[in-house]
Amino acid sequence: MKHTAPAHEHKEETQGILREIAMALDGIFFSSIVQELQETVLGAKINKVTQPESDMIILHLRGQQGNQKVLLTANSTYARIHLTEQPRENPLQAPLFLMVLRKHLVGSRILGIQQIQGDRLVNLHLLGVDDFGEDQPFVLSVEMMGKHSNIILYRETEGTIVDCIKHVSSLRNTYRTLLPGKEYIAPPASGKLNPLTYSDEELLERTDVSDWDPDFFARHFTGISKKTAHALYEGHPAKPSLSLIRKSLQELTTSTAFYITKKDGEYLDVSALPPTEDHEVYTSPSLALETYVREKDLRDRIRAKTSDLQKILQNNLQRVRKKIELLDKSIVDSQDKDEYRILGEILSANVYALTPGQEKAELLNYYTGEMVTLSLDKSKSISQNIDSYYNRYNKKKRAEIMARGQKILAQEEEDYLVSILLSLDNLENETEIQDIRQELMVAGYLRFKKTASKKEKVSKPLHFKSSEGIDIYVGKNNTQNDYLTTKFAHRTDTWLHTKNIPGSHVIIRGEKFGEDTLLEAANLAAYYSKASASTKVPVDYTTVKNVKKPSGAKPGMVIYSTNKTLYVDPAPSRLERQE
Repeated sequence: MKHTAPAHEHKEETQGILREIAMALDGIFFSSIVQELQETVLGAKINKVTQPESDMIILHLRGQQGNQKVLLTANSTYARIHLTEQPRENPLQAPLFLMVLRKHLVGSRILGIQQIQGDRLVNLHLLGVDDFGEDQPFVLSVEMMGKHSNIILYRETEGTIVDCIKHVSSLRNTYRTLLPGKEYIAPPASGKLNPLTYSDEELLERTDVSDWDPDFFARHFTGISKKTAHALYEGHPAKPSLSLIRKSLQELTTSTAFYITKKDGEYLDVSALPPTEDHEVYTSPSLALETYVREKDLRDRIRAKTSDLQKILQNNLQRVRKKIELLDKSIVDSQDKDEYRILGEILSANVYALTPGQEKAELLNYYTGEMVTLSLDKSKSISQNIDSYYNRYNKKKRAEIMARGQKILAQEEEDYLVSILLSLDNLENETEIQDIRQELMVAGYLRFKKTASKKEKVSKPLHFKSSEGIDIYVGKNNTQNDYLTTKFAHRTDTWLHTKNIPGSHVIIRGEKFGEDTLLEAANLAAYYSKASASTKVPVDYTTVKNVKKPSGAKPGMVIYSTNKTLYVDPAPSRLERQE
């Protein structure tokens, strides 16, 4: 039930304090998770326990609301507990901790779910069985404390540890040893107030609120990170009332909507209150948290596994851009080539007026009608001096032609490297990473490596349905671009690509579609391009039969003709992704 402020006059002030809050994964956020768990899985029976990752446990439950799954993880970056719907593969051999949990907890019931002092410590109180098959109360404790995160099973009556997902010896922690058979000692208390249950009197014993600053909430209350504290303080430097402080905390703990903030399609944070930035809305804190962490964890893992590719591409991009710079200088240096040709022609026209051994000659430039002074090498004949001017002209001309040709190739390489970097931003799984590695091997940027002779998975392009129900496909890398354009698409399908800008190939499948589908496809082409953050992006479109891939062209590189162009402002697509 949502609480109301005790005094009406503080309503506007409170709304200002809570504006644009960006939540961190702190205790105040997990209070919403605990409340959701209490409403959905309390009294449920544990039918199955799995351990898909070394630091993760999944409890498969059966209760009044049907089958549910609860995820518990001691991951140092994303330690958490919440309901989960995401399917996960399990290892072939069950870890020892999993065997212990199955022995004592399969068939047990969840009797209580408790958040300790409003902090990132949640205890599941369970009625399981002991070594003799007798009923025994257990506590499965989830400690979400960064690198010290852990999942611990201990006997509630005796207070002894049965096992934990991370063993901690006395050599590593002198305060509490986390090993089977040892006494369970809770993490040391912070000495701060519980934001869920504190009283005004308790707060006044600590402060008269005169120390109001950005760290106020983090300093006096457990489970509130500095990030959340700063958001609560922002825009309100004046000392608040006690009722305003309570109102601010209640708003956070009783929210019924949860938000993921985004920028350029990438998830930034998960929040309990609506931000002003682009965001997604969820009614379940578990679903919001799982969606946020899944995307962030995927991005983190992909970045880690492609860091070497990023470095190789950036180094090559720096090299080719330096080359273009030198070629541009060579082209500029060749711009005076015609002057030497003209001087050679002037000398040729006046050859009989010159005498050997001259160092200078003042002659008429019949192109301008003005006199011009020419330098001559007295050690050379008049004919050799004429040849010298023509040779300098021809040398500069050859240099310009070569530089312009090399610049075209260098610019094509630059576009290609930029397209690969763009593909790295669109990666969604490890199969697509292998696609890019293989492409870079073929292109000569990576050495070939022998791989196992197992059948490789094939990554798939993005697939959308337009508002008119028309299929639209988007290549996420050059391999997919080539596949879409040269193999998948029919000759009468429509092909789209940003004009002179690296980006994805987009295919509209079919001939009968309206302007809405065309604009939606053009938006996808612009959004999945280097110009995704720009406005009025030009997008060319034509039928596939007008698109050709030149022999020897790099992956994703094509030429096309008889195209039309439209301009769009790129935005994340509202079209639903298809499997």
